[in-house]
Amino acid sequence: MIATIRKFCLLLFILWLCLPYESAAQQKRIFGKVFNASNLPMPGINVQLKGTNIGTFTDTKGVFTLTIPETKQAIIVVSAVGFTTQEVDVTNSNGEVTVSLAEQVTQLGDVVVVGYGTARKKDLTGSVGSVALSSVDKTPVFGTGQLMQGRVAGVQVTQTNAQPGSSFTVRIRGTNSISSSSDPLYVVDGYAGADIAALNPNDIVSVDVLKDASATAIYGSRGANGVVMITTRRGTAGRKSLTFDAYSGVQQVAKKLDMMDAKQYAEFMNETYANLNPTSSKRPFSDAQVAKLGKGTDWQDELFRSAQMSNFNLGFSGGNTDSRYYLSMNYFTQDGIIINSNYKRGNVRFNLDSKVSEKIKIGLNTQISYDNQLRANVNTTGGSTGGTLLDALLFNPGIPVYDSTGAFTYQNDPKDYSIIAGNPVAAATLNSDKAKNIRLFGNFFAEYELAKGLKLRTSFGGEYRNYRNDVFRPSTTYLGALSGGGYAQVVTNNNYNWLNENTITYDKTFNKIHSINLLGGFTYQEFKNASVTSTVTGLSTNMLGTDNLSIGGANDGSNTTLNTLASFLGRLNYRLLDRYLFTFTFRADGSSRFGVNNKWGYFPSGAFAWRVKEENFLKDVNAISDLKFRASYGATGNQEIPSYLSLKQYQPNTYWLGQARVNGFSPSNLYNPNLRWESTSALDLGFDLSVLDSRVQLSADYYRKKTTKLLYDVLLPATSGFNAMTQNLGSVQNQGIELAINTINIDKKSIKWSTAFNISANRNKVLDLGPYTSQFTGNVSSNLFPGGKTSSILQVGKPIGEFYGYVFDGIWQSTDQITKSGTKQKVKPGDPIYKDLNGDNDLDATNDRTIIGHALPKFTYGFTSNLTVNRFNLYVLIQGVQGVDILNENKIEMEAGNAYANKFAYVYTDTWRGEGTSNTLPSAGNTLRRNLGVTSDMIENGSYLRFKTITLTYDLPLPKLSTVFKTASVYATAQNLFTITDYSGYDPEVNSYPNSQGNYTSLSVDYNPYPNIKTYTVGLKLGF
Repeated sequence: MIATIRKFCLLLFILWLCLPYESAAQQKRIFGKVFNASNLPMPGINVQLKGTNIGTFTDTKGVFTLTIPETKQAIIVVSAVGFTTQEVDVTNSNGEVTVSLAEQVTQLGDVVVVGYGTARKKDLTGSVGSVALSSVDKTPVFGTGQLMQGRVAGVQVTQTNAQPGSSFTVRIRGTNSISSSSDPLYVVDGYAGADIAALNPNDIVSVDVLKDASATAIYGSRGANGVVMITTRRGTAGRKSLTFDAYSGVQQVAKKLDMMDAKQYAEFMNETYANLNPTSSKRPFSDAQVAKLGKGTDWQDELFRSAQMSNFNLGFSGGNTDSRYYLSMNYFTQDGIIINSNYKRGNVRFNLDSKVSEKIKIGLNTQISYDNQLRANVNTTGGSTGGTLLDALLFNPGIPVYDSTGAFTYQNDPKDYSIIAGNPVAAATLNSDKAKNIRLFGNFFAEYELAKGLKLRTSFGGEYRNYRNDVFRPSTTYLGALSGGGYAQVVTNNNYNWLNENTITYDKTFNKIHSINLLGGFTYQEFKNASVTSTVTGLSTNMLGTDNLSIGGANDGSNTTLNTLASFLGRLNYRLLDRYLFTFTFRADGSSRFGVNNKWGYFPSGAFAWRVKEENFLKDVNAISDLKFRASYGATGNQEIPSYLSLKQYQPNTYWLGQARVNGFSPSNLYNPNLRWESTSALDLGFDLSVLDSRVQLSADYYRKKTTKLLYDVLLPATSGFNAMTQNLGSVQNQGIELAINTINIDKKSIKWSTAFNISANRNKVLDLGPYTSQFTGNVSSNLFPGGKTSSILQVGKPIGEFYGYVFDGIWQSTDQITKSGTKQKVKPGDPIYKDLNGDNDLDATNDRTIIGHALPKFTYGFTSNLTVNRFNLYVLIQGVQGVDILNENKIEMEAGNAYANKFAYVYTDTWRGEGTSNTLPSAGNTLRRNLGVTSDMIENGSYLRFKTITLTYDLPLPKLSTVFKTASVYATAQNLFTITDYSGYDPEVNSYPNSQGNYTSLSVDYNPYPNIKTYTVGLKLGF
């Protein structure tokens, strides 16, 4: 018995010893290394045994170890986002493999972000433009809008004001509205209506522009002007990374205006005074004073400077199969080219994605940012507060910046003859205008898979902005003294909005030929804004600035507004045989901004696309990689008007009641209880074609949009007691064509070259203005054109932004010419001639003004080239605008404006001084031109072609140079290097009026905003 037990135990022991041996015999270990096309190791790459869940990731040196069972066939799959997946047969491997991953070059499989989801590019039925961010990865970008400039067909991006921290104006497929905004809706990581002002461009991974109704209708009342979908970076499972980016550079004014020097100014002043006062022997300057003058002070040189700029960005990302994170920190600083102006911005972003269980996913997007802006006083309205730049142009060049004591000279001279203005350098140095913002953003989402293909998603988020603006002008400066002994103002603004969205989606494929994607949802968003303004003058001291507003006479005010938006939405995507694509969208929006009977607007759309390439007659045509035709039609809306216009509003007032003054309220608006949605119906027809193995890709679109029930500010007679009333009347049409061509010209190991070209033409037309056939519009400087002049006309059958005025026709050369003309005008030799259009020998505003220019361009275009030769990369962006006119108000100011101010240098030589001397400029001191308002000789061709960005990058030789870095590159960039244009002002990319309420029809007007800049930067990018 004992012997039997011993034998049994011995047998068990032998079996126990054999088990590990048998297990080891059935497994083998694979060692490998993964490289990219540049032969650099790739960390964080997913390596998995095909058909199993056995897998691992490469380490920091691109090395992996994988233990797999011995099978008849073993294949490992090596994959990473942005690279072509590789399958390697390791069945008969000796245990060591080397894998090289190539970057994906085809765009047919690309995924783009659409409203409340994503879609494969080949499945799109709508018109969507995407920015190829990989090609601009090493190019400095000052603002999010700049990412789209020149890169997306149908999108016009304009930097009308180069003051550090200023925003860009974006128009997608034209201008839809007259009195309300035509800005697109920005959606950041799914959050609609997000503030992009302080968004860190380094955090952005994709920008997709939704252009037609099929793509934008899911955003209903806010989709009429297009939607810009911005996605920020996320972490990658198993791929830890640390990146550091830094660049620094210098900025210079792109162009200076050539003004008279001190001697020319004095001589011209004497000539002007003699013309205006022919019986007087007095002169502003004596002959002895003129003889002593030379070039004098170049006030532009004194005001402009070479300005520094720097950017530092640090990013961390990583995670595992359950959780992924991305953390970034950014600091950007930019000095302005006008002294004492700058901008500083800091950002911290944290994005988190976590898989709680097999059915539940959660995520968080957050950002904290601050920005400080020190603004130059660049006032584009003229007058005694015309601002530092305008004063620098008009100021007497014979006056030095500093007097004999070393203090700033106080004001213009000679006082009895010169315009009233203070030393512009003193104003720029001593006056201050500081704006500070703190922004908080957070959006949490959770997704639950109810069943296979059925998902419920909810999100809740909000944005908070705290804004403070401090303006201080000490009594020691001319502008401060003009305010009544010093000026101090503090404006605070707190605004927030919060958004809750709840959606359910169902994604299912039936019988391999039917695929549907259903989306339904409800959203609610609230916006609140509260502001306080306190202004004091007559300061008792200049020592406190804006820190104590009790030092002067105060004028305080406050304001609070609130509006809400509730929405129901739905969308159906249906694919048949992967070639017939249908999309149906519907959204219902309810807004507190509209009348009690018109709170809700309804916005449907439908689209169809046919993937012809999948048809049998084209399937085997290898030359054509893809061909798709698209058609869509739908309605979107616009609600961008101030709150409470549909309600009665009151303002506080004081009035006399008997012998006492009491407080009360009076109506402040003529309300409209029937106010309703502005609606845009849009048709889009397009096709997408890829040939030669997708090396040439072409997209073309034709669109027509009609906006009706315009939210239009109708001017009221003065007898009403109000200036205007917002009504729904009139309609505007935009139609145009877009073409985009992307090519891969060379795709070899050592040389790669790709190019992209886009061009778009939009034609805008006013179809209806209700009871009116025309209406004057467009702001101009009241200082230049006193008496309520306007720049443009709205006219049925014509585009928005048509400049309207008299046609210049030369200079009256002699009394004999005036007599023979038969004119009834009171003119004299040296006065400008303006065409008498109705032939009655007189000149009047009703009959002799006409359209003299066009503020909207005929077409816009962009071209990019991306050339890589070994380790060098050259990126070039060319951008242009054609067929646009600019109202150059500088010409009237500095050709024939204020008689006793400096002028352009050519005025000194080209002014009319007798018969035959000039047929372009009137006599010195002539005032006729200014009194008439806008004339055609102020209109200039603003077309331009600009080399916007040129970047040369060198990838450092790794790991030979260093094993510390995964990637390392250095680059040099020139921006706005040179511009081909006939425009005589500082820059043709200009508009003096901000993109805000009351200015939407004030287009292409130049009255010295902050000038555009040339930028030269060098940078370094490291990956660990």
